[in-house]
Amino acid sequence: MNKKKLGIIAAGVALCAAAVAGYAVFGWKKTQHGAGLDLDLSQPDALIVTKSLSSLPRDLLTIPLARDVLREDFVFYYEQNGDKLGLQGALRRIAYEHELGWGDQLIRTVLDEPADVALWREEDGSLKHFAIAVSRNSMTRLLEQAGKVALKDTQMKLAGEIRVDGDKVAMYSLNYAHKRTLLIGARGTRMVILSDPGMLFDDEGKADGKAETTVANLLAADPKKQQALRQQFQLDAQPADGHSVAVKADVLAFGYQPFFGALAALRFDFAKGQWQTRALVDAGKLAAGGYDNRALWPVLPHNPAACFALPADWAAMSTVLGDVDASSNVTPLSEQLTGPAAVCWYGTSRLYTPLVVATRKAGGSDELYGALFSAAIGNKKSGAVQNSAGPNGAVLWQREVATGIGAQHPTLAVSGQTVLFSPDRKLVEQALAVARKQAPAIADRLNDPSRTVGLIAPASLAELIRKEAFDALPSAREPVLRAAADAHLVPRLNALKKYPPYRLVLKSLPASGVSWQPVEWQAMDK
Repeated sequence: MNKKKLGIIAAGVALCAAAVAGYAVFGWKKTQHGAGLDLDLSQPDALIVTKSLSSLPRDLLTIPLARDVLREDFVFYYEQNGDKLGLQGALRRIAYEHELGWGDQLIRTVLDEPADVALWREEDGSLKHFAIAVSRNSMTRLLEQAGKVALKDTQMKLAGEIRVDGDKVAMYSLNYAHKRTLLIGARGTRMVILSDPGMLFDDEGKADGKAETTVANLLAADPKKQQALRQQFQLDAQPADGHSVAVKADVLAFGYQPFFGALAALRFDFAKGQWQTRALVDAGKLAAGGYDNRALWPVLPHNPAACFALPADWAAMSTVLGDVDASSNVTPLSEQLTGPAAVCWYGTSRLYTPLVVATRKAGGSDELYGALFSAAIGNKKSGAVQNSAGPNGAVLWQREVATGIGAQHPTLAVSGQTVLFSPDRKLVEQALAVARKQAPAIADRLNDPSRTVGLIAPASLAELIRKEAFDALPSAREPVLRAAADAHLVPRLNALKKYPPYRLVLKSLPASGVSWQPVEWQAMDK
């Protein structure tokens, strides 16, 4: 496999691992259950379009890095997932007791046929709710049998009805484990499975209007209606022999996507034995200067675990600044910042202490940054804000803040046209040293900084993961979990460390409209 493709797993593995959980389809852990989940079924957060869900874990392991880190037991886990086995048992019992022939047919239909899998976030931000739409000629006969079973079975019941192209379509609930209930409906050759009846029906058993329209489209005979969810992600074609996994940028950005609206989604495609990455870019939301990152990389310390530069919409920050503190009047800051912003994590620091870097226009007011820091960082019980001058005219604001994990020293600095912030003051100090040419910068190893949108260093990332994982484990008096981490996590992190750093390069931008642009993964020397 081409080395450029090796790195795709570094950013995609977390997403694909979540998506592969859809292969176990019936095993999502839910913190909510039952009627009225209050989801917008017309707006999924992620979408998988696949030739076969059962082949997704295997195809993921075609990437050498994934094979070394995840190993074959990754596939075996999903083959033996407890919820999947529980569902198989429930279907086999129903088939046996009611003399039916489709004990495992439903699962095979879902896992082995081309399918669309839409995913929605739970309140904690994780992708836990799903809808699966498949086509199969035997659907009508299968659901006719289901209707008869629902009259006299304890696990399968008629949950309600919806209208599809003027016809009434029955929706059946299948309770296969504790707080595990699927909602299943079919019409003609189409079948839809929802991970919870509450995605469609309210507390009184009535279908939500928007949700009913979405499910009706998925069950419709018209191919255009069937692909209504794909159109949101600009996915119009079924992959001939692979998979497309698209996820909205808002999911990956933990809700901060409005600040860089030009990046709408990321997509991972598997075809002809290789994975590729694309970014959905909205040309209309790019700033007048486009998307040029060359000013950021020279001020960022080298060797980040992960670092991304995104086209920021600074005007969107004005509303947030207005809510910080009415007396501070820091709203004008949204007019003083320009260009993209970068956020970087370092193996020497922590996951919750990234370094954020932005560029300000000439003639900006230092006082506004100090006012913002005083209003937003800490409270009256925190230590006083320390304002100090650094080398080369830099200005710093620091404050000791007590947290549940000990005292922290968040730091904001402006140096020339560069604005720096991190909860870890050492990262800000390192960046200022880079600006003084006393420490190496990320740009020292880049030959195309303007279109470099991200960097991932597996060795540094592995150290960050190890630090966070072991810090989250119980005390040393709980040896079982720590022994398991030593046996299973550490070898995988050591395998990750063998790989060189990768950079993500966005080679082109759309002239207008919204379109998918290829993102290249280029291996760098260690």
